[in-house]
Amino acid sequence: MSPRAAKTADNTIGWDVGFPLVVFAWHWVIIQSAAVLSGWIGGVNAPSPPYGRMPDPMTGLAHTMVEPFRNWDGLWYSLIAQTGYVGGTESAKAAFWPLFPWLMQAGSTITGLAPETVGYLIANISFAFALIVIYRLVRLDFTDRVARRTLWALALFPTALFFQAVYTESLFLVLAASTLLFARTNRWWLAGFIGILAALTRSYGVLLALPMLVLFWQQRGCDLRRWWPQGVAIAMPAIGPAIFGWHLHRVQGNAKAFVDVQAQWDRYTATPWQTLRCAAFGCGFYRESDGASWDRLWEALGDPSRYVDPAWRLRFGNSDILELCCTILFLALALIGLWKLPLWMSAFTIPGLIIPLFSPSKVHALMSMPRFGLVLFPLFVVLALILRPSWFARALMALSTILLFLLTLQFAQWYWVS
Repeated sequence: MSPRAAKTADNTIGWDVGFPLVVFAWHWVIIQSAAVLSGWIGGVNAPSPPYGRMPDPMTGLAHTMVEPFRNWDGLWYSLIAQTGYVGGTESAKAAFWPLFPWLMQAGSTITGLAPETVGYLIANISFAFALIVIYRLVRLDFTDRVARRTLWALALFPTALFFQAVYTESLFLVLAASTLLFARTNRWWLAGFIGILAALTRSYGVLLALPMLVLFWQQRGCDLRRWWPQGVAIAMPAIGPAIFGWHLHRVQGNAKAFVDVQAQWDRYTATPWQTLRCAAFGCGFYRESDGASWDRLWEALGDPSRYVDPAWRLRFGNSDILELCCTILFLALALIGLWKLPLWMSAFTIPGLIIPLFSPSKVHALMSMPRFGLVLFPLFVVLALILRPSWFARALMALSTILLFLLTLQFAQWYWVS
């Protein structure tokens, strides 16, 4: 079914939770199994905690289930949940948007659980609900089969481990998808209020206004008299950054600290083609991440046993191969999506890929792109459309699942993933 022949009435599509929960269960088992295995094998890399202070190991079941998923940014969110956005030497916290750590703090206070455990639960519950919402949303414009393949493509993508980690991917995904579902079904005040929450979770949430505008125009046309008052909802995501800026001004004295802090994280301004050139060939900032090092990939293909070699795993993590491959794939899918997706889906997706290309990192030019693309769920709708059931599609799914397992091991043992 093409988007042009899509179902438009809200009551034509029901809430089907069974299939999304099956997909979630497979996703959880695969990733959790890899995380548990990571605690049984050696080769753990040196950790990189906030300000060089590694927290104590977790105890009990949390040590096995949660601790592998709190690495990297997860420790930053935990630190913010415990100490807030204080200024001075800890101003680097302003790079992390507040809703997720605020929820971790609130959940920890109410339940007595560690903030990391609360973050792990939020991430997993959010992803389960995100799959339910996306399943319903995609079925409004495409067939059930396309919606099912979309969920599998999303849940088994090689970097989908971040949906289970103490990161914002899952929370942002469920909020963004819910915003767009309510906008798509003409419930604009709900879309606006949830859009505020999405924009408090990640900076990209403010750009939900673009697909919201497209949908509002398609529903109401150019008669401005039909835009009031619900048209106000389109701008409501902008309240999110305003709230965060107000809070940072109160505790750090700088309302735009979330912008100024990017330099502390080695972000700088470049053109997209300069960013891609640095990712492919290097720009000489740091020797260990100077462009994509394809030798690391050929080494593993020639001798798979290298994956258990800590030195090779460290070099591969710094090789920029994953970042470059994911970025090229995402850009290609976004271009195909211009022909295969409704306009509002492309309006949500394309800015999320282009904007990061203007602010690369000196450490990894395309740093975080394998994560950023995860929440742009229309990319996986395109995958579902072009990879119809066949032996090739099944082989790709199997390969993707293997990579998901291996990258989870990599992440859980403090090797760089994204």
